[in-house]
Amino acid sequence: MDEHRSEYPDGLTAGRVRGRGAQVNPSNRFEPIRLDVLGEHLDEVMVEHPEGVQVGTRVYRDNAKTMINRVESADIPFGWSINAYRGCEHGCVYCYARPTHETFGLSCGIDFETKIFAKMDAVAILRRELGRPGWKGEPIMMSGITDPYQPVEKSLGITRGILELFAACRQPVSIITKNRLILRDLDLLR
Repeated sequence: MDEHRSEYPDGLTAGRVRGRGAQVNPSNRFEPIRLDVLGEHLDEVMVEHPEGVQVGTRVYRDNAKTMINRVESADIPFGWSINAYRGCEHGCVYCYARPTHETFGLSCGIDFETKIFAKMDAVAILRRELGRPGWKGEPIMMSGITDPYQPVEKSLGITRGILELFAACRQPVSIITKNRLILRDLDLLR
């Protein structure tokens, strides 16, 4: 996974980050070497780039083998979930999913928002899983970990493809999103 490594190994970007929730890339708890940045260094970086910097998003292919995940938690009101993406451009600083990027050797900071893993084969995988004799058509929660309508969805259309399949199979689905892009798919949700 070296090609996904953080380009900010010291935890810093080149100043304040515009348009992102996280402002630093903290060390990964699974890495054998940890670097901590001193507060004085942060002040120096802010002086160099007071207006902030723009950090672009990169999309990587996620070669998932399955899509439907069993949720076995008494405090979660759904039994099945799917996620078309790993990582989320929305960048909510309070997001509980951020640490999942650490399993890739990435940071739960800026990396979580800028290195998005897209499950390009999601529809084909789901078609196979929904066609299994044991599948009972129970409701599926889309967005258990990351938002299915994050900005990259506009160009990739993975979520729309999933919803087209769900509509054809009459598969019940629920969705949580922060993005108005869901309006694009109202024809499939009615």
